[in-house]
Amino acid sequence: MSTLRTAHSTVWNAMVWQLVHMPIVLAHTLTRLCGLAEALTSADLGMDLNAPSGRDLDHFASPAATPGEAGDDPTKRRTALTLIGGTALGSLAPLMTPGQASADTARAYTHHATRTELDPADLTDLEADIDRLGATYSSTPPRELWPTAARLRHRVFTLQHERRHTLREARELTRHAGMLSVILAWIAHDLGNGDLVQAFCDNAWTQSEQGDHPEVGAWAEDVRSTHALYDNRPLDALLAATRGMAVAPREGNAAVRLSAQVARAYARLGKADHFQEAVLRAHKHQQRLPLHGAGLFAVDAVRITSYDASSYVWLGDPDRARATAEEAIGHYRSFPSRFQAPTRLAIAQLDLAQAHSALGTPDAAIAVAREALAGSRLVDSIRGRAQQLDNTLQRRYPHDGAVAEFGEELHVLLAA
Repeated sequence: MSTLRTAHSTVWNAMVWQLVHMPIVLAHTLTRLCGLAEALTSADLGMDLNAPSGRDLDHFASPAATPGEAGDDPTKRRTALTLIGGTALGSLAPLMTPGQASADTARAYTHHATRTELDPADLTDLEADIDRLGATYSSTPPRELWPTAARLRHRVFTLQHERRHTLREARELTRHAGMLSVILAWIAHDLGNGDLVQAFCDNAWTQSEQGDHPEVGAWAEDVRSTHALYDNRPLDALLAATRGMAVAPREGNAAVRLSAQVARAYARLGKADHFQEAVLRAHKHQQRLPLHGAGLFAVDAVRITSYDASSYVWLGDPDRARATAEEAIGHYRSFPSRFQAPTRLAIAQLDLAQAHSALGTPDAAIAVAREALAGSRLVDSIRGRAQQLDNTLQRRYPHDGAVAEFGEELHVLLAA
């Protein structure tokens, strides 16, 4: 018990020493740092423990204390508090009056605005990495893309929140963060993870708002619209595409893609009149587009043709669906290797299969569907379209042996 009392006494004495002497040390330090002609006192700082304020050792004088609580010179005390908040802690002289103004203070403001811990390569490397991901997206399995995209996204988060940067650099980081979230949303869509699609689209939209990058938000809605369409939520697809169109820079790639998204969303809803109006707008863009384009964020004339094929399937026009699907397939097969789009090719083939099914040729439908499923990139959208085709074939041709065999093949493939 004696040892415990001694320990408590030692701790208490140390606390009392700090309470009594710390104000004196702080006042001396501020006097020296600020170069004051007249030394500050603990009373000037509102920390005089002997002041007649009715407080015990557990309370300092309030920062808003009256002159009687903190000494007899309120002007001197206000000066001390200003120095604590401005000069001492911020290393900047306050510009309260012209007489107090200092060019050095203005220069310090400029210096602080340009201070950064980022290396110029941090931003240029990110730009190159995002371009590389977009360029190789169509030819790389999504599970192989995910680790790289996720690592880069977290790197941007680290630079945003753990490294000092300028406002201009902050804006660039939000753009990179948004575009990487768009890429991750696409990968999540290809993997069939709807929660991740929505989460990364939301993040990309937020980054676009914070950094004033409307095109990033437009690309996020392009993903969201596509995912909703394949998830059998055509109204959500239309809302996302419309929202994206509202912010997309005019005539930009995102705006063109979204105009085609609006058209096929109307088709999926069965709104033929609205589809015709929307598809005319999309075709106006198509006339000036290159036939093929490379990369996740490219836009080309064949993509719009392939969207038309899906639309005519949904609108119950198998003849036009077959013609547009065959046109798209012919173009996709003729592209040089760097312009290959295996996912879009497979979707066009499955649209053609649906057209054959509606036109009474199930064998042709099964043959082209098998080509689609033999592709190098069996992503969730292809799997879903194949399942829809099987359901259609089973409903239309319930006693056809070839249809039954295809259904068994598909069941094994989708279970793998």
